[in-house]
Amino acid sequence: MAKAGDLESSRILLVDDDEVLQQLLQEFLTDQGYMISALSNGEALAGFLHLNSVDVIVMDILLPGEHGLYWLAWLKNNYPSLPVLILSSQKAVDDRIAGLQLGAEDYLIKPFHMTELLLRLKNILKNKRPIELKANHSYTYCFDPEHALFFRDGKTIKLTTTETRLMRFLFDHAGKIVTRDEISEALRGNSHHPLDRSIDVHMNRLRKKIEDKPNLPKYLNTVWGKGYRFLPPKKEDELHQ
Repeated sequence: MAKAGDLESSRILLVDDDEVLQQLLQEFLTDQGYMISALSNGEALAGFLHLNSVDVIVMDILLPGEHGLYWLAWLKNNYPSLPVLILSSQKAVDDRIAGLQLGAEDYLIKPFHMTELLLRLKNILKNKRPIELKANHSYTYCFDPEHALFFRDGKTIKLTTTETRLMRFLFDHAGKIVTRDEISEALRGNSHHPLDRSIDVHMNRLRKKIEDKPNLPKYLNTVWGKGYRFLPPKKEDELHQ
């Protein structure tokens, strides 16, 4: 049973081919109030993340097929803001350094104590904050990707799963031009078809929800012939995550 003050209901994805460890972790973390899913290899990540939103990934290094560090690099390229905690029996310092250099939030050596894993997860999760945009003294925008909510001028706006993923992707690549292929790969796990206008439709719907003037967007801009760019607030504005 989750205790008051715990980060209960956070969603954790386990990626480990050790079925016994999977079961132990699922039982332990579920008892702590977390929602747990599990995969036995990295090849299933793209499809799973296309359909599901998670708060943190706990992933083994030694996986069937591609190495865990390969999938860590893939995650940081496609889901930069999604924290990853590496579990591994690899004790070499070089392996730990490689994992941290690729962007892992933490690295825990097997065998480990369940309480230590729990504390490390709590440290990762408590640092996840809603993204707040203060455009000026009159308007305040706050994006909470964990609950698919956008707060605009004191109003709560519910985002769809696709809109949340799109907004998170754009925020992660703030200031950079992102192509439709890159957006499609992040949202669906495949390349954009030239005749498919669904990304443009999702972008227009998102603009209507978060922009003060959707026809003259301040944040979500079209870069003709290239794609889109999310422009963070200017110097005098604030941007928090």
